[in-house]
Amino acid sequence: MKFPNMVLSACAVAIAVAGCAGTQETVNYPAQPVTVVIPYPAGNAADVVGRIVAEKLGQLWGQPVTVENRGGPTTVPGVDSVAKAKADGHTLLIHSISYAVDAGLYSNLPYDPEKSFAPVAPIARQPFVLVTSPALGVSSVAELVGKAKGGSMKYASLGTTTQVYFVAEQFRRQAKFDATNVSVKSLVEANGMLAKGDAAFWFPPVAGAMGGIKDGKLIPLAVTADRRVAMLPQVPTMAEAGVPKMESYAWFGVWAPAGTSAAVVDRVAQDVERALAAPEVREKLAKLGAEPMSMTPAKFGRFVSSEIEASKRLTAGLGIKPQAYSHPAKQ
Repeated sequence: MKFPNMVLSACAVAIAVAGCAGTQETVNYPAQPVTVVIPYPAGNAADVVGRIVAEKLGQLWGQPVTVENRGGPTTVPGVDSVAKAKADGHTLLIHSISYAVDAGLYSNLPYDPEKSFAPVAPIARQPFVLVTSPALGVSSVAELVGKAKGGSMKYASLGTTTQVYFVAEQFRRQAKFDATNVSVKSLVEANGMLAKGDAAFWFPPVAGAMGGIKDGKLIPLAVTADRRVAMLPQVPTMAEAGVPKMESYAWFGVWAPAGTSAAVVDRVAQDVERALAAPEVREKLAKLGAEPMSMTPAKFGRFVSSEIEASKRLTAGLGIKPQAYSHPAKQ
């Protein structure tokens, strides 16, 4: 989804140690080991980004920080477990744009995305890249659209409840061509489909496509960023390629259970800022094509609310009606 450029500035880096995130009240935190819940399987982009930050927070705090992957068919159960955790800051959630997407997809989540959590801080964002199969023989977005309008075409996604699906559908509808979605379970599987010619295109996060691009198994056509990205400087933006209003990013952030004191929220936010200012953290994120982001807890809360509303507008625009959520154990 489109949002203002709020990447970590030099000024923010300089004042992070002084505590730019809010109140300066002294707080004894963390007083015990911290659990970070990531509602995805190990190896997912949110997991990789989250572990980079969690590791640095453990170093800053001098306390163990344990990452627990609570992934499943959806991220909802993992998120809900944090909503119901003790509100003392020793259980945190690291999630992605799907926090907002789920709010637009489900009509009866077991938690309230606007009230069940205290927004703490954003971590980073990374754009998606439109890649195509070498077997298709195209080298531009215009050529892809031309071929798509000339016959049937398949595209890969990670399921109809994911942002990569929404981006592909937005592209398909805006460019006015028909194509069939093929949902798979993993990024590796989706990339493999394109490499074998079993699907024509898809929109993985930039980092998830780099291996295939370097090996010549994926052809990059455009990125969903507001400007070209350093990892693919020769690849145009979607707007440059003739498809405007396609800016979209996978973003990641930190939340605490609602009721966590402002002092603890501010302390965690300050230390996330400090972690993101560390050169080794910035280097690791850069290799993933991810830009650190900087917002106060209040600003992050407003950002998340705006992303939830954007998700609702997007799903409505795609003709997707909110569905009833059913807990896996009850299905």
